Amino acid sequence: MSQTRCAGSTCASRWVCSKDGGYRRHPHEHCSRVPSCSGPVASPCRGGGRHEQFEERRRRFGLPEEPSRVIRPAHVCLLTSSHPVTYSRFLNRQAVSLARAGYRVTLIGLGGVKSDSGSSCGVELVPLAERRLVSKLSVLRDITRTLCIVKPHVCGCLDPWTLSVGLAFSRSRPEVSVVYDASEWFSRAFLERRDLPLPIRAAGYFAIESIEYQASRHADAILDTNATRAERFLRRGCDVTLVPNFPPLELLPPPVVNRAKEVVFTGLASRHRGFDLLLAALARVSHCVAGVRLSVMGEFDPRDDMRTGCEEFVRNHGLGDSVSLHGWVPYGEMLRRAASGIVGVILLQPHRRNDYTGLPNKLFEFMGCGLAVVAADTPEMRHVVTKVGCGWLVDPTNPDAIARVLVEALSDPDECIRRGLAGRAAVFDRYNWGVAEVDFLRCYRRLLE
Repeated sequence: MSQTRCAGSTCASRWVCSKDGGYRRHPHEHCSRVPSCSGPVASPCRGGGRHEQFEERRRRFGLPEEPSRVIRPAHVCLLTSSHPVTYSRFLNRQAVSLARAGYRVTLIGLGGVKSDSGSSCGVELVPLAERRLVSKLSVLRDITRTLCIVKPHVCGCLDPWTLSVGLAFSRSRPEVSVVYDASEWFSRAFLERRDLPLPIRAAGYFAIESIEYQASRHADAILDTNATRAERFLRRGCDVTLVPNFPPLELLPPPVVNRAKEVVFTGLASRHRGFDLLLAALARVSHCVAGVRLSVMGEFDPRDDMRTGCEEFVRNHGLGDSVSLHGWVPYGEMLRRAASGIVGVILLQPHRRNDYTGLPNKLFEFMGCGLAVVAADTPEMRHVVTKVGCGWLVDPTNPDAIARVLVEALSDPDECIRRGLAGRAAVFDRYNWGVAEVDFLRCYRRLLE
């Protein structure tokens, strides 16, 4: 059968005439060459002429209107090789927002006993086995294979290692966009680890710096949590979209009227988050404030190897009835349990630049639950705590200073509740995910629509 070339680079006509004078669908809608048939071919589209001619012939022969094509939702794939698929910033904030906006969302990350593959809140979860050091390459290989299967339109890369995967994937498929969510200062965090030899940490630091430099040149969008951390990209001439770690309002529990004298600690229990100093301060507070308790929701950092020492400290100081170790708790349940306390503690250590420059999500979670906060005196947290009047600032390296502030707070429950309610009001007014997701979704819409 002879072939004739269409007028344009794609097939100009979706309908062709048949021998009996009727019309049929063209079998090759998107090809650049159209097989000729014995009947005349509908006029190629030159301006708007083809459409008018088709409508005239459709009415003449009594044909149905051309059915509208089914538009599949754009597919966003969020990737992390450093966090579990249930991590609140990625699942409860970003992934859920994208799914509600009508996009198909797949979240690939670390998994295990806490998360199974399946769907959560309209998000497809793909958990991978966690591996360390050299074996991390196996995780990245699994992520690459999954990307080749799901074929997303946008790769949202949530750490430098998946960023390298996303950039390589987009080079082979130029239609794929790459978003880098620099939610932490990853190069500094790797350099400041204490479980690895210095040469490995230095090599990792320069590798991550190189990957983030590539992001500044080739990523389609860069997200960060606060202005202090975003400076490293702004110095390279990049546009950065700030997406703070504000909590979703729908997950915040109602305020609790009768609160216990309970201090709340969430997240990894480790030295760089001041957990050992908090225990030392609690031993002093327990002599001054009767009935004080510490509720810990989070696991011990396996890289810190401090669980045994903390348990011995609790036993030796008679704190067994005052400290509750709940381990890992689902995000919504963690917020509900926290709301029964009266003070939330954040003791990020200043010698770690990644923590010193951070604005942690737990600050806004404590505020949203109505807890007064005792927070490390770092630039980003100082700005929020002093502006809102939702708690106290403290030197996080000094157990005596931490104890004095806790005694002051716990000795005046009414003042704690007043500051806690001030923080909750600020969260409902401006420090919530509904505010942050506006810029977040605008960034993705720009790439997808």
